[in-house]
Amino acid sequence: MNQIRLIPSWVLLLLITIAQDAFSQLHQPYRFEQVVKNSEEGFTVISLKKEGLALIRDMHKFAEGKKKWQLEIVDTVLTKVWSTELELESRLILVGYEYNLRHLYLLFREGESDYYNFRLLTVLFYEKEIQTNEIKFEVNFKMTHFTMAGSSAIFGGNVSNEPAVLLYSQSSNHTKVLPGLFIRDISLLDVRTNQNQSFNVLLAERKGKEKKRLAVRTYDQDGNLLMDDVINIDGQFSILTGLTSTLESDEMIIAGTYGDPNGKQALGYYSVVVDPFNEQLVTYTDFSSLNHFLDYLSPRRADKIKAKTRKQKTLGRQPDYKAYVVPFRIEERPKGFYLLSELYYPSNSVNPYSYGGNYYNPNAYGYYPYGMSPFSTRYFNNYPYGYSTVRNTDVRMVQTMVTELDLHGKPGKDVTLKLNEIKQSSLEQVGDFVILRDSICIVYKKEEDIFYQKESGDPDEKPSIKQTKVKLQKENDVLKNENEFESQVRFWYGHNFYVWGYQTIKDTTREGDQTRHVFYVNRFSME
Repeated sequence: MNQIRLIPSWVLLLLITIAQDAFSQLHQPYRFEQVVKNSEEGFTVISLKKEGLALIRDMHKFAEGKKKWQLEIVDTVLTKVWSTELELESRLILVGYEYNLRHLYLLFREGESDYYNFRLLTVLFYEKEIQTNEIKFEVNFKMTHFTMAGSSAIFGGNVSNEPAVLLYSQSSNHTKVLPGLFIRDISLLDVRTNQNQSFNVLLAERKGKEKKRLAVRTYDQDGNLLMDDVINIDGQFSILTGLTSTLESDEMIIAGTYGDPNGKQALGYYSVVVDPFNEQLVTYTDFSSLNHFLDYLSPRRADKIKAKTRKQKTLGRQPDYKAYVVPFRIEERPKGFYLLSELYYPSNSVNPYSYGGNYYNPNAYGYYPYGMSPFSTRYFNNYPYGYSTVRNTDVRMVQTMVTELDLHGKPGKDVTLKLNEIKQSSLEQVGDFVILRDSICIVYKKEEDIFYQKESGDPDEKPSIKQTKVKLQKENDVLKNENEFESQVRFWYGHNFYVWGYQTIKDTTREGDQTRHVFYVNRFSME
């Protein structure tokens, strides 16, 4: 008679652990390379989601008084599918981009004046065609947001330090100013397009009232108001930042950071589900109450802060732990939402909550050799909250955080990844994440190394951080140098990221000059 052998429980646990670890491996199957010179401008890399990537740069070449720009379209396996040169007026500066409805939109501005003359290029990369629209607003307008809703270009910003949203319709070739936004002591937090091609405008009262309010308005692509919702904010707090979700599901959520009425540092996250027909309760979550937010500190320091928080709550006081935190994106899922944010230390010369400030550096496309112009290739579409990109500052990025929110806006698990001495000349997103079988996987890049981790099953346990190198094109390639500053990693689609940068590589099999300087993009996937 055959006997059934039972596998011991510890063996099953080991097998499950090994299987889970294998599922969180990082693969780099595809790479794009282009040889560049040290004097050439850097590329801006734009996600086209499942359609691929767009690469654009100022070539600093002129023909008959016009400046040439290089535009490359690559697919998801990083194969070039279209390459063209744009000949534009020499005064035009790239200040915005967006991908929407299988079209790439490139926004150029003429000169440095706030009386903007814009040039909007619509790139139909399947048809290999480019359409051009000239846009002029007869107001002194400081742009802070740019997006596309259907065929309408949406501009958020400030007119005389008051929030304004301007709309240009490609179909009618008309411009309009959305009414009801020119209000003092109001900050424009977010302008974001929804999946159905409506768009959201998020506003917050800054000061002057005991009960502040948060307002979200949704418009159709022609600028007609569809929804206007006002949410009361606890009078002891001030809203610092905010994002809206984009209606991938039935619910819209608003999430961001709150602080003291006169403070610049955040006390925690707030979140609220939009429901204009019912009373909406805002959830406030102080940072020190989260499981892993304090992981960047020493265990002794973190325990001391948590003990102080418990004592303050017992006495009926608000926790007073503060941090500089900026949220970057909301991921929508059927069961809830995920908020990506990062913790940083600013220098004294950076004002991270400068209402009315520029979200972009107007000199970012000046002439610099690649590697000498940190983050000239990062800009534009819905860059958050007026954060200055002034050069010659020192922003130290400390930690990437992902916080889960349920369908009611209540926080669940949180996962963090401590960053290894990431210093930047402007406040830029460093890490990103994907959701893999309900587990949060975070990555970031420093020079030639990619650091990544997958959350463990135990919410109180710190997951291990793994490390891998950016994969080179050929086995015989030897990396001589990786540019530290012109390099980033971003979520692409599904479980895929894209990473780009500049490298000096030696190929020992080549005759003659064995060294090449390249711009590269690698695709990598969490599986």
